[in-house]
Amino acid sequence: MALDFESAERARELVEALGEWIPTYKVGLELYAAAGMPFVKGTHPGGARTFSLDLKLYDIGETVKRTVAQLHRAACAHYRAWEVRR
Repeated sequence: MALDFESAERARELVEALGEWIPTYKVGLELYAAAGMPFVKGTHPGGARTFSLDLKLYDIGETVKRTVAQLHRAACAHYRAWEVRR
C-alpha cells in the first residue's frame, strides 16, 4: 500500500485505519523527505509493520552506492536500487 502523503500524520492515519490488513507499506520520496528515517523505523500503532522505501535515487554512482549503504546500516528491510548506465 503506497503512503503517498506529504506528512507523517496523514500516513499514520491510514496505517492505523488499515491495521494488520496490509503487511507492507511503500514510503516514497515525498513522505521520506517530510518524515525521514524516524518514520520508517518508528514503532507504529497496532504492532510492527514492514515499510518499503521507494526513493528512485539518480545521482553520481558513488553517491548512490553510499546512500544504499546507509539504508542497509539503518536496517531497512526492503529497498530497491537500480543502476542506469549510458
